[in-house]
Amino acid sequence: MRKIYSIWFLLALLAFAACSPEEDDLFDKSAAERIDEAIKQDLSVLRGAKNGWVMEYYPSPTKMYGGYTFLVSFGEDGKANVMCDFFADGEGVKSEYEVKQSAGVMLTFDTYNEIFHFFSEPSNYLGIGEQGEGMEGDYEFLILECTPEKVVLKGKKTGNKMLMTPLPENEEWAHYMGTVKQIAKEAYPALYDVKVGENVEYAVTQRYHKFVLVNKDGSEKDLPFVYTVEGIKFSEPVTIGGQDVQSLVWDSETTAYANNNIRIVAQELPAGYKKYEELLGEYIFVYGDGNDSAPVLLREELFNHSFIMEGFPMDIRIVFKADKGVIGIESQPLEGSVYLCPWALGASGSGPLTNMSGTGMVGQNLSNGSILLKDNGVWGNVADSFIAYDLASGSSIFQIAYVVGMIKQ
Repeated sequence: MRKIYSIWFLLALLAFAACSPEEDDLFDKSAAERIDEAIKQDLSVLRGAKNGWVMEYYPSPTKMYGGYTFLVSFGEDGKANVMCDFFADGEGVKSEYEVKQSAGVMLTFDTYNEIFHFFSEPSNYLGIGEQGEGMEGDYEFLILECTPEKVVLKGKKTGNKMLMTPLPENEEWAHYMGTVKQIAKEAYPALYDVKVGENVEYAVTQRYHKFVLVNKDGSEKDLPFVYTVEGIKFSEPVTIGGQDVQSLVWDSETTAYANNNIRIVAQELPAGYKKYEELLGEYIFVYGDGNDSAPVLLREELFNHSFIMEGFPMDIRIVFKADKGVIGIESQPLEGSVYLCPWALGASGSGPLTNMSGTGMVGQNLSNGSILLKDNGVWGNVADSFIAYDLASGSSIFQIAYVVGMIKQ
């Protein structure tokens, strides 16, 4: 009998616990309601930064292309304004954004944004990344932390953590981004010595927005970074000479990044080197073995990476070879199925053409500002001309035969 009473007593306790007010309080809101509240709170924080956010953006799961400084603001109308130090100066690019539930609270830029989707599209029109993969960047981000002081995002595709901090209200976007780009102009893309005190510990080269550190045994290590208004900031603290360093300040007088007794000092540039901004402007493009010419304009496209050349029937992309300070004209899509193809006319005037990536001509800077153009050695044939060729119809759109070079005006 006592056993029966004991069982009934235990059942009564369990029933009481199941109906207790504390348990009801724990589940007084459904999962959907809690998620909806989190979305509203995160939206409030994102929109609450009156002058927007500074975002440290890293495409590629391996961060092989380095990081990029974004400015992002979130409007009450569901539109975001985005600016990036890799792009030409402007007012920014607007597109729609959304904060929603997707395995957590997710921030997405779900309509086309020229900046975000440049990094995420699989196309390879600039020759950055593998064909069909591109730079493998994100436009969807899991929100890990969201406070007025900082927002921590995680790229859905890359898994990279990206930090956003509020831009001071009295700071103009154009001025802030101009300061960031000015450091890049002064510093990029010299070769560097990494010094601890007066001792050279490593050699460093720059590729995209990262340093490639060469150890004394010849091994290499990538050090991805973003440009800041003071210098650079590595994605993670790096150990140099036994010291952990994450940020360095640029000194234009000594042409060095510095943090206490650690300095990354620019080496001398190669002879004839031209910085990106020195190559902007008006030229006379000479071809036809010197018998033909066309006025052209080189304007900024992607900072320290490419120009757009206006003056021919279709705009042509000109790449900047940052390690040598010269330009290059390479195979590229123009419009629709039309490609600019390097052409090996030679003496016969009827040679082969190709749209193979990387083939084309490279510049040689002369002391008078002129640029000679010659085959870049990528193709087995010697490219001396270009043809805008419609791959679909097999017809020529326009030709630039027997290229000589460009004369700065």
